[in-house]
Amino acid sequence: MKKLICFCAAAVLMAGCICGCSNKTGKTSQSSTTTESSTAEASSENTTVTNDVRKFLGKWESYKATVGGVDYETDYSGYPLSAVMKLEIFEDNTAHITTALNPRGKERTSDYYKWNITSMEGNDVLHVVSPDDRYDCRIEQGQMIVKYADYDDGTEIFLFSVDKFSESQSTTEAGLDKVDYSAYFGKWESEEVTSYGETYTETMGDYPVNVAFRFELNDDNSAVLSIFGEPLDYQWEAQKKNELYMWNDYEGFAITLNDGILTLDSETGLVIKLHSVEDFSDYDFSAAADSAPDDDAILNPEETEETT
Repeated sequence: MKKLICFCAAAVLMAGCICGCSNKTGKTSQSSTTTESSTAEASSENTTVTNDVRKFLGKWESYKATVGGVDYETDYSGYPLSAVMKLEIFEDNTAHITTALNPRGKERTSDYYKWNITSMEGNDVLHVVSPDDRYDCRIEQGQMIVKYADYDDGTEIFLFSVDKFSESQSTTEAGLDKVDYSAYFGKWESEEVTSYGETYTETMGDYPVNVAFRFELNDDNSAVLSIFGEPLDYQWEAQKKNELYMWNDYEGFAITLNDGILTLDSETGLVIKLHSVEDFSDYDFSAAADSAPDDDAILNPEETEETT
């Protein structure tokens, strides 16, 4: 799961960060040491459920966020605040985090988190960690306050305890359970890419356009989109009789199939047209790695600013 801080710190919809969020610079040696210790403990320790621990257990849902010194109390970048984080803490030292910050607000749950609890400055702090994300959670006046353990820019997410999470609004048409989507399944390679209003049909940087994007859709509602050899995992569901939608934490694509051409539309400026292949083409991605367009620019194209 990509870090929520990457989304929140910008105070706008960041639908395109692939890998930069997980490699923040400027961390102090102290925070690095704390992070490594928290990760190790959380992945192995079997914490006894005492009263100090029990107060953290259960379901928690975000209702407010502070980003860049600004409080958001009704919505965040057009999303309900409940979409920022739904956190569930279990007795067995595991935790689930659900977000819904992709363009259509589809929920995605990451269930690979571990937790442990320590005392920091006399207060109980729950550390929720994964290989990529590390959160510190504290409880004040009945609310949980969540911030990053290894990157502190003042952003805080406020959650309250709930018996049941808020339900996200469905955008799925009814009666699609009998529609056959098998023609979408399999491997696909790009043949045309439109980004920043510019269309590529031969190369992107030094990459042949057919290896720039590789896509595989599976019948278990999973999908993988590889961008210049870097894979991203998605889940998908049918939205209409002639449209699927796939999403991860912050990105989403409408998927349509016409005349043998599969189209992925990010609905934020990136459109990828692909053709079916039995096997992906052989290509040495390391040979042209320095020429790859910026990942943020690919998934999150912005309009060019006019010169004054």
